[in-house]
Amino acid sequence: MSTFKTMRRAAFKAAAGGVLTLIASTAAFAQSTVLVVDTAKVYAESQVGQHIERQIETMANTTKSQLEAQGAPLQTRGKSLMTQMDGKTREQIAGDASLVSQLQLQQKDEQKLQQDAAIAQREIQIAKLKAVQLVDAKVSSIIKKIVEERNADIVIDRANVIYGAPADITTDIVSRLNAQMKTVPVTREKLPRQQQ
Repeated sequence: MSTFKTMRRAAFKAAAGGVLTLIASTAAFAQSTVLVVDTAKVYAESQVGQHIERQIETMANTTKSQLEAQGAPLQTRGKSLMTQMDGKTREQIAGDASLVSQLQLQQKDEQKLQQDAAIAQREIQIAKLKAVQLVDAKVSSIIKKIVEERNADIVIDRANVIYGAPADITTDIVSRLNAQMKTVPVTREKLPRQQQ
């Protein structure tokens, strides 16, 4: 038998074995009870998910107002400094100790405002993350209960499924979540600020 025929026969056996393995795994999968859940929809449509979004939006708006109030005097002072520098050369500005001191203070205050904004944004992200983790724990327990009730083997997120309407348990999860959890604490923790 030629080498080519031997290689061809080996390739055919390997392909046939792969097809048989695929058929066997598909058959096993077909015998499994598979449930589908749209976790994004659970969060968006549940009362607790909407509660979290409202709280985060309130925090963000409050923070924005605080930062704008903190930044208003800086803008006014910045305009005044621009007027003072207008028409002066670098050398003239560098020679004016009072103006240089004011410019340094302005730069320091602007950096602090930027740092405060970044920290506030991080604090809000942490608040949301902690609240969502509480919801995730409750959703996981609800899914576990539904899996037991339906004797399911697999739960797949809707994002990974092309079709799964009969096995979709999203509405059931939202209903149970609404019955068990309407709100969670959404608390903004204060992160440490650098000393200036």
